[in-house]
Amino acid sequence: MTYTAFPENAGPATPSVVLAMHVWGVDENMRACARRFADAGFATVVPDIYEGMGAPNGDGETDHTRFLPFAQKLTFEVVDPAIRAAAELLRERFPQTRVAIAGFCMGGIMALRRTCGYSDIFSAAAIWYGGLSAVDGSRVDIPIVASFGADDKGIPPESVQTFEQALNVPHDIMVYPGAGHAFCDETRSSYEPSACEHSWARALAFLRQHV
Repeated sequence: MTYTAFPENAGPATPSVVLAMHVWGVDENMRACARRFADAGFATVVPDIYEGMGAPNGDGETDHTRFLPFAQKLTFEVVDPAIRAAAELLRERFPQTRVAIAGFCMGGIMALRRTCGYSDIFSAAAIWYGGLSAVDGSRVDIPIVASFGADDKGIPPESVQTFEQALNVPHDIMVYPGAGHAFCDETRSSYEPSACEHSWARALAFLRQHV
């Protein structure tokens, strides 16, 4: 189910975030992240892109392979309308808002793919350990803050450096020593609190500047 979290006393110009879900769907971690954005002043929508597919509930789940058959169904034709609808929902609720796109892991990839050619919809992006292979940094056309783990075997630090060097927009890119993939997921063993807290502080500061 799509999840929303809005700041108290939100008004027409409240800044906002579309948070793309990770492979586990709109689980407790995604809901907690939405609330964290809202507590920081950003109205947030997490669209349930698995809706209607019969995907498992991600709460407490430890086997990501159960979700792979559903993740493989998330083609552009499925994902793009859901992301656009979430942004439109925010604009309807907050007519003067500026919208950011954010995501972790699979959601980070979804968000990264919308850093090119979506500047009419999104003003900035916040990415956590989204795979970089599908995105040419030179084509990114909105400000971006991104965080990666040095021990993430799927995203080598060298690829992060190459991506950053190609960027022509305001950016804040950091690789955290001692952190692996999914270091911000408090519900799973990959959680690395120091990297998580520092990355959140950077992301929120960056979005406050650009959204």
